[in-house]
Amino acid sequence: MNRLDAMQVFTKVVELGSFTAAATALRVPRASATTRLQALEERLNVKLLHRTTRTVSVTAEGALYYEECSRMLRDLDDLETELSSANAAPRGRLRIDVPAVSGRQVLAARLPEFFGRYPQISLSMGSTDRVVDLVAEGIDCVVRGGDVHDESLAARKLGEMPVVTLAAPSYLRKHGTPKTPADLAPHLFVNFFSQKTGKVFEVDFIRDGKTTHFLPRHLVATNDSSTWVALAVAGLGLVQTPVSAEVRQLVKDGRLKRVLSAWSSEALPVFALYPQSRRLPARVRVFIDWVAQVYADEARQAMAFAARR
Repeated sequence: MNRLDAMQVFTKVVELGSFTAAATALRVPRASATTRLQALEERLNVKLLHRTTRTVSVTAEGALYYEECSRMLRDLDDLETELSSANAAPRGRLRIDVPAVSGRQVLAARLPEFFGRYPQISLSMGSTDRVVDLVAEGIDCVVRGGDVHDESLAARKLGEMPVVTLAAPSYLRKHGTPKTPADLAPHLFVNFFSQKTGKVFEVDFIRDGKTTHFLPRHLVATNDSSTWVALAVAGLGLVQTPVSAEVRQLVKDGRLKRVLSAWSSEALPVFALYPQSRRLPARVRVFIDWVAQVYADEARQAMAFAARR
């Protein structure tokens, strides 16, 4: 038995859910695919797949083996790509995860540009704000905002997004417009809490080199950035948020208004994170270079917005 061929069959069956589809993708007879998988199970003395006449599903042991096989085959493919030619175009499947807002508002419109440069790369893009285990989930790179504390990950800073304080006109009509941070005691905020710890984040105001931090009152807090802004538009409180394309449009449309614009706030750093122990494949390297330029362009627009009083 060629163990590598058997591993390729197994991973393809899991991914496609069918021996026939896997055999077609690998360009081998279906009978050969079945034989290779049976030989692999015999070698391991473990049942990797549940088979019926209509379905194929992975066992608990098979799920564990699949994760390791996928990683090993991906690393082998990366190594072969690097060795085959230093000047070869980056290729292969790239798995990333980005914040949902970034996926919709920042990256989606620019991705045709990326594929124009690198047509041999295919992309699987998760759009979440959750904490991701890159190694366990086989993800090549994530984009995240905020401080980085995971020492197992390498980080490249993509830029900093300015932060502004906003409120809906309906909220300001009902509660008044604060003129200084000292006026905020009776006001409500729409607060944001950490998905990892559940802790609500403070707000801050900076002027003349002095920073004031405090934890405002709220009726509602969320851990989703789109919902966060939507709750502010609904008039449920002030919000202190990074400047995004959505925020700029909402202010332009008059659905949110800047408040306390004479005070700045700590900018939100944005990072690309990837496993520190792994060789950085060409497809990941070119994506990080590209997304750094995308965020540099976005930061320039955001900073121009924040500079207006």
